[in-house]
Amino acid sequence: MARKQRSRPQTGDQGHTWLDEKEREPPYQPKFHKCIPLATIRDVDTEMGSLNDPMVIRMNIANFTVHKVLVDNGSSADIIFKDVLRKIGLDEARLDPVQTRLVGFGGSEVTSLGTVKLLVSIGEEPKRKTTMVKFLLVDTSFAYNVLLGQPGLNAFKAIVSTYHLKMKFPTKNGVGEVSCDQREARRCYNLSLRKGDQEERKRKIESEMEESSNQKTSKID
Repeated sequence: MARKQRSRPQTGDQGHTWLDEKEREPPYQPKFHKCIPLATIRDVDTEMGSLNDPMVIRMNIANFTVHKVLVDNGSSADIIFKDVLRKIGLDEARLDPVQTRLVGFGGSEVTSLGTVKLLVSIGEEPKRKTTMVKFLLVDTSFAYNVLLGQPGLNAFKAIVSTYHLKMKFPTKNGVGEVSCDQREARRCYNLSLRKGDQEERKRKIESEMEESSNQKTSKID
């Protein structure tokens, strides 16, 4: 039975082994992954310095420009309020019946009405980014229209600097940027303080009324 002869490596004069072209391994070619623009914030990006203002921006939701959007890195949810949904004509939007108890609105607890997915855009062309964000719908009064929390920020792959009052995010045309509306931020902050004082007075009055009612009941007994 005939066997296929394999060519043997040829040895040169200096003892080096030479391989035929077919037996040589192809040269190593590194694989490059698609690069994502790196969003960074430098000291030179800031104009006014840190004023400890809340990060308040505007963004496009379902083709409507929505102001008074609070960017909150510490929030585990993205929240939109029922009155805002009504104003942009989406109060009849289909909701997923998810009830979540939220704490932090004036110290009281609020239960969400459900969740709604909306198309959200931030930034300006050509460095504008659009993605779908799932919001918790809440029916309560608040100084802000929308709260953009960790899920939404992660969806945009955004980084936020409260010192520079800027938010940056990668786009196909480079790094997009959104700056804080400081005047709006201060107005919202002052309004939230007033609302907090009102809630505190309301709770105090309710507590006093309840205490007075209990005293009357004990006297009747």
